[in-house]
Amino acid sequence: MLTLHTKTENDRFAVYLDHRRLINEAYSTGDGAKSTYQLKAELFQFQAKRANQPISEQKKSKKRKRIPDNIPGASDSQTIDGYLDLLPTRVDSESITPLSRCWEAPYILPQLHGANQSGQVQRFPSGDEANTIYLIPDRARFYNHNVDHLPALLPQLLPSYDLIVVDPPWRNKYIRRLKRFKQELGYSMLDNDQLALLPLSKLTNTRTLVAIWCTNSIQHQTALETQILPSWNLRLLHKLRWYKLSTDHKLIGPLQSDPTQKQPYEMLYLACHADGHENYGTDITKTEMILSIPSIVHSHKPPLLPWLRQHIKLDLNQAEPNCLELFARYLQPQFTSIGLEVLKLMDERLYEARTELSKSP
Repeated sequence: MLTLHTKTENDRFAVYLDHRRLINEAYSTGDGAKSTYQLKAELFQFQAKRANQPISEQKKSKKRKRIPDNIPGASDSQTIDGYLDLLPTRVDSESITPLSRCWEAPYILPQLHGANQSGQVQRFPSGDEANTIYLIPDRARFYNHNVDHLPALLPQLLPSYDLIVVDPPWRNKYIRRLKRFKQELGYSMLDNDQLALLPLSKLTNTRTLVAIWCTNSIQHQTALETQILPSWNLRLLHKLRWYKLSTDHKLIGPLQSDPTQKQPYEMLYLACHADGHENYGTDITKTEMILSIPSIVHSHKPPLLPWLRQHIKLDLNQAEPNCLELFARYLQPQFTSIGLEVLKLMDERLYEARTELSKSP
């Protein structure tokens, strides 16, 4: 993780999250010759889209959407360029062979749960026809369950968590198109009313920090701020953009002045308990934006704990935070992860094994 400052007199900054590196570090056991796993580099190969395509190559909309009133324009591109200039130049000399899109294979695991406290990554055979192997990191707990059934899981969970990450399956055109093509390629989407009914308030305390990923839909953002957060008994602390970069550290696409058009960013909302201290999260608001190279897998979000760890308020004598992720699609140490596809991106085919040799004394 890098913290980027463009001006010494300004206390605002950007955070660069190296998705692949942070996951690789999290999955490393650090115990000599034990086998560890790292995400394949091929998952993070992005080329920036050309800003000025010929009209014949551009997609033409059948009906122009009405731009809602009072919607702020795109972030200052000069500010973004200033942060991008601070990133090291990427040089990828080795040729990358495209990956087989194994993440598009049917995911048919039954309802189950598990945990790993072995001190190393474990391999879990699914028993399906493809003999899929899923990797379970150390200090990870998971429930392959529908988050709609969260009330039934509450007795098996902690009374509250220090960090909760939520990546809701917002309704969007991309998933609807996938489902028309092949039903198993798209996950189940939830209405905003359904999200508001989740008993998230039963898993928080006055120290809990909640991070919620959101699309660029004005409708979803409005519902999140005015309906969902109040129903979860949360108070908004900060909202910022996650800008997606190509492998040469440029935006993956141009910023659009029309907010209804596809943008090279997604939104992240940070909230706390409604009864949290009035000064809770003051330092978080200094983070102006998040930058990272995204995975080529749809909705494969970067890990947030390396950044948010410094802002989490722990209980007295507590060494590490207890974390929860809802609608999870991969596992992380220190997290309890719940979702219908909770092991989807733990498929061994997305990783490469390596052996860490013990260091000489």
